[in-house]
Order: sequence, then C-alpha cells, then structure tokens
Amino acid sequence: SLFYIVLGTEAAPAIAIFHELKTQQLQNVALEAAAKAALSAEDFDIFKAAISVANSVQTPRNHLAHWTWGGCRERPKLLILFDPEMLKQRDITVQHSLHSTPVEGIDMTEHTKLYFFDDSASLAYSEADFKRALRDLEETHEILMYLRHYLRPRYLELIGRIATDMAVPPEHLRPALLDKLNGLRLFREALARKSTDQPPDGSNPPAPVGL
Repeated sequence: SLFYIVLGTEAAPAIAIFHELKTQQLQNVALEAAAKAALSAEDFDIFKAAISVANSVQTPRNHLAHWTWGGCRERPKLLILFDPEMLKQRDITVQHSLHSTPVEGIDMTEHTKLYFFDDSASLAYSEADFKRALRDLEETHEILMYLRHYLRPRYLELIGRIATDMAVPPEHLRPALLDKLNGLRLFREALARKSTDQPPDGSNPPAPVGL
C-alpha cells in the first residue's frame, strides 16, 4: 500500500518488481529507495520516522505471531514463546534417534533428553512485557494509518464529500495529520532522533530467559 502511495498510479512496472522481492528486508530497502526518490526531504523524514517505528516492533510482532506459545509450571504467570526453528530441529533429532537405532538399543534416559527445550531459544513474556508489546503494536498501526493519509490525503477528501460534517479543507488535512502523528510517542521519539539505529523506547522484546 505504501509503495503504491509513494510512486502513484504510473508505477505499475516498479510495483510488479516490488512484488517479486521475496524477503521483507528487500521490500523495505526498495520502499525506502522509492520514497527517497519520490518524496520531498521533509516528507521523507516523516516517512523514515514512521517506518523506523514499524521496523522496531517487527521482532516482538513476529515472536507473538509466529513463535509457539507455552507455559511453565514453575512460573505460571509467564507466557513462554519457543522458536519454531528450535522445535523443528528438536523433532528432527527425536525422529532420527527413533529410526536410526533398534528399539532395544535406545537408552531411554538419553532419548528422553532429546525432547527437552533449548532455553536459549525461548522467551518469557511477563504481563508487563505483553502489554508493552501490544501498546507499541497498536500505536504503530495508528502511525502507519496516518502516514498513508498524510502522503496521499485523497481518501480523506473523498470521505469529506460523503460525510460533510467530517469535511476538512484539503489544505488543512496534511497539517492535521502531522499533528496526529506528533501526538504519538513512538513517532515523536523517532522523528526527534533523526536516526533509526536504535528502536524507540519500550519496543524491545524480552531477553531470553532460562526456565
């Protein structure tokens, strides 16, 4: 959506290439390059700040969306997330043990150890960690929504035509949207830093915890 908004309706060939890029990282590089070429310096700074926020919450978002959820009897208030790659390798190791050794030759003590989880590939989310991640993800969703409208406010102009009580003069739309963006902590901090080397405060996921 952002790629289309940045380049406009005449960018069909570039958009086709964008869709052929297979990784999120490559798509992010292409999107930033397109934005830098197409936007004014001021708009690019706003774009870059918003994208830096989105990048900063990708890690906790991916953990919560794609890692396996579990619990811990000793610490029942924690949500434990397990790296699916670790679980896959564990299952492969277990199956290899089962099929490569005659049943009577399997040492059950050693075989049972193969089922254990690798604690270094797990994360423990407390309630506070979970709430912080949810807060940052919800705020990032708002930031990207306002960014889309800021870069191309035509949709809001259309809404104003349909719902006249919500109409805002076109010349006031972008300043109003920028005010909305500046009202969001993560965007405000990202824009103030003028650097994306470090994520906004509060967006880091929990560190691995041995259980």
